Amino acid sequence: MPIDPLSGTPGTQLLKLALDAASLRHQVTSANIANSGTLNYQPLRVNFEQQLRREMSLAAAPGMRMPAHGQRADLATRIAPRIEADPTTSSVAIDREMANLSRNAIHYQALLKVLNSKLELTGMAINDGRR
Repeated sequence: MPIDPLSGTPGTQLLKLALDAASLRHQVTSANIANSGTLNYQPLRVNFEQQLRREMSLAAAPGMRMPAHGQRADLATRIAPRIEADPTTSSVAIDREMANLSRNAIHYQALLKVLNSKLELTGMAINDGRR
């Protein structure tokens, strides 16, 4: 059985899902740009952050208890990045899509920095604090 360093804790599961969502968002935005001249093309978007907010609000609702660590349901089974039609617009605006592409690239780089930090900490733990 392979060891997946991103499947251990809820934080690393969430980081993996966020990276997946950013990657998918890049593909979707690129598809929107590529289809900007297509007649009746409905722009797409990635739904991930809305699902995450919903999960967090459910967990924070009065009377709700977070499950114990051993009983935690896998976050990836409850939320996953999904492609859907963008209900806010009926046509592709190239300038908006290019801005989304830039914003997403910066977001992805930030997520990679967090992942790198987590992996460095894991490596330090394995090597008894030595680099």
